[in-house]
Amino acid sequence: MTSIQIQGEHRTPPVYSYASKEGLESDGSTSDHEPDEYTSLLAASAPPATGNLGNRSVSSLLDSDVRSTLKPKAKSTCLGRWCEPRWRSIYIMYFTMFLSAVTFSIVLSSIWPYLLQVDQVNATPFFLGWVIASYSFGQLVASPLFGFWADKRPTREPLLVAIVINVVFSLLYCYCGAIPSGVSGYIIIVSRAMVGFGAAVAAIVRSYVSEATTEKERTGAMAGVSSAQALGFILGPALGLAFVPLGSTGFVIEPIRFHFNVYTGPGYLSALMGVINVVLLFFFKEVKLSSTRDKKMRDRKVSPDHTLPLVTQRKYFDRCAAGTMIVLFFVVLFAFAVLETIAAPMSMDEFAWGKQQAILYNNAFFAGLAVLAIATFICIKFITKCVDERVVLMVSLFLMAIGYFVLLPMGDTLPKVAISWLDSPISTNSSVPWDNDNNLTHLEGVGCRDPPQSWCTYISQIYLVQYILALMLLAIGYPAGNLISYAIFSKILGPFPQGTMMGILTAAGSLARALGPMCVTALYQHFGPTVTFSSVVGLMAAAILLLLFTSYRLKPYSSNS
Repeated sequence: MTSIQIQGEHRTPPVYSYASKEGLESDGSTSDHEPDEYTSLLAASAPPATGNLGNRSVSSLLDSDVRSTLKPKAKSTCLGRWCEPRWRSIYIMYFTMFLSAVTFSIVLSSIWPYLLQVDQVNATPFFLGWVIASYSFGQLVASPLFGFWADKRPTREPLLVAIVINVVFSLLYCYCGAIPSGVSGYIIIVSRAMVGFGAAVAAIVRSYVSEATTEKERTGAMAGVSSAQALGFILGPALGLAFVPLGSTGFVIEPIRFHFNVYTGPGYLSALMGVINVVLLFFFKEVKLSSTRDKKMRDRKVSPDHTLPLVTQRKYFDRCAAGTMIVLFFVVLFAFAVLETIAAPMSMDEFAWGKQQAILYNNAFFAGLAVLAIATFICIKFITKCVDERVVLMVSLFLMAIGYFVLLPMGDTLPKVAISWLDSPISTNSSVPWDNDNNLTHLEGVGCRDPPQSWCTYISQIYLVQYILALMLLAIGYPAGNLISYAIFSKILGPFPQGTMMGILTAAGSLARALGPMCVTALYQHFGPTVTFSSVVGLMAAAILLLLFTSYRLKPYSSNS
């Protein structure tokens, strides 16, 4: 322990729980080794050592503003990082991010059958695209606003408002079945748009975590945020498995028009998780490190190493690098949104699954993918210690491109055609082939819908093994790409407040998840899977080329360069 010598006396400075070598250790102990990144930045925030202050420790040079974030170690029987206000708040942010993602994905497997049941007037694949895109449009509008709010006011305020909006409109989604057909579809769009508006917490979460961690901690902390989000996206449909036994009837209380079934169960679960999230906010305590250290460096008019005047410092982060990461993040989210949107209708078309089968099997698949995603996150944490993050991002883009290439029709068997979708009864003069071995399934009412999808009669079927292999490749590529994109972006921004920029990045992801469903449903309905998935492969190839040509700029912020 370093001693302070003042007028012949030897004093030992107090132990601060946020001054360990590895960056805020759980036991609060300090290290006698070389000062860590955070300690060095705090030293920079103090006046230059002069006169009889030269022998003082870093801690003794901190003024009251910096000391307010460094609380002396207190004995406690509580174990783990949950006892530290800073890490407890970060963990609450993880759950908030998980909830935001779950509210988007938990209805994806059931929303198409739900739309078919409550609004037969508007139930088309193209209308489904608008239903799914409405969530992302809401998030697109709200993310910059909530990010700016979080920069100017305490983080708890925008968090609470966003979560309450999520709860209220998740409940409205569940009551769409009580609204007449022809109108209920539009109410679904409104409810999903407002749930997306509340999902703007994603920008707040990333901004807070980036400002509450040191640079050494940031990749791991951002990995936790991205893990929570990707887990929510992937595990959401898996959680829907719990409601499959309820069927389309479920539990009904008619006087209050309460219907708890396979379609509304996910909405009620989202609302319940939101209530839990509100309760957790009472344990949230805002502790931001970057704002304190950045302010102190500006006030002292010196660089972090005390060797350069402030005029040599960069006043802005690399905007070209930040813009590149926004584009790459857009592509990653767009590609995954395409699969989430098309999974239910495509599986019903290609594999002749009914409504209940599509919900059950797709939810089961996504449950398995959640396990694969968890394994990916665990591996990424160790891989990035020895492999450049830009290389990991490149590999993730390749895996996603290969996943969509695998989905291209490759056989010579046509999908089964659902004759119940035809406007007139089948006849021997129909343009649809007819023989004993034909793929018609008119008695079951399932299969590829012709019309409106005329390609059903001439584009080859996608086999189940292709579908499963593509899901596995995307379950590895998407989490890795999502995580690394945020980690690189956060490091590019450096010590500047990140609420607004994280809001812009989140808005880019929201735009991707809005355009993805609309584009894919339009292409899929009119041209089939070949054109749809070829387009995505082309987009992934363009993203890979962009990363190749700009990778040299995608590096952490440096104040002196």
